[in-house]
Amino acid sequence: MRRYWYSILLTGSMIVMAATKLSMDIPKNEPIARETAAILADNRMVEAQSAEMTESMTVEAEETEKMEAMNAEESTPSSPETEERAVSESDINEDFSSVLFIGDSRTVGLSEYGDLGQADVFANSGMSVFDLFEARVSVKGGEKKTLEEVFASENYRTIYLMLGINELGYEDKAIVNQYRSVVERIRAEQPAAALVLEANLHVTGEKAAKSNIFNNQRIDALNKAIKNIAEDTGCRYIDVNSLFDDENGNLSVAYSTDGAHILGKYYSVWVEWIRSGG
Repeated sequence: MRRYWYSILLTGSMIVMAATKLSMDIPKNEPIARETAAILADNRMVEAQSAEMTESMTVEAEETEKMEAMNAEESTPSSPETEERAVSESDINEDFSSVLFIGDSRTVGLSEYGDLGQADVFANSGMSVFDLFEARVSVKGGEKKTLEEVFASENYRTIYLMLGINELGYEDKAIVNQYRSVVERIRAEQPAAALVLEANLHVTGEKAAKSNIFNNQRIDALNKAIKNIAEDTGCRYIDVNSLFDDENGNLSVAYSTDGAHILGKYYSVWVEWIRSGG
């Protein structure tokens, strides 16, 4: 009997020990491994989504840069002439320092009867685009100089050019071609200066009616050509005739006695008009 119970106890003990060993052999970290694997999978998904978002943002940034570049190209003038610096009121100092006026008898009148302050004036009564660079003129009461010598003495901020009335005896095409050549040479020798091309002053209706050459029809045609040159070369064009014309577009007899020039007292009005920006 004792051996029977002993066998039962021994068998039970062996069963318990086997069960305990089996329990110990089961990997207790299996749930942790499954959880870790799930987390890793989630991380990989997040990384993939982040990569997609980064790629999308990169593409959008590239597209934005392309659009900005296109807009910049559209807003930038393609013609080199339009990149030239145009004159503004900030280019005209109150005393006209660093300013040069080039012209004929009308510009002489501005210098003598208006107040051009510290400006240099290269002008005489017979000046034309055909002899501009050969003429010698006394600048500020000093020795006579050529225009090229004047350019060599100073880098001007602004240059005003008013020529054309003395040229009307020439063929129109020759006048325009020579005028353009003068503009190009001034720009080459004074590249930092803002060049302003001035329309020629009209003559009175009476004077215009007496001449097939010196009349307002020809003056208007020349002024139109000068305006086109200004647009082609990036210069500014100003037309003072609105100040002194009558209702018919002729120089008003109230402002002139010889039919081609304004009275001395009105040159100051002209100068103030230029000072204010034309």
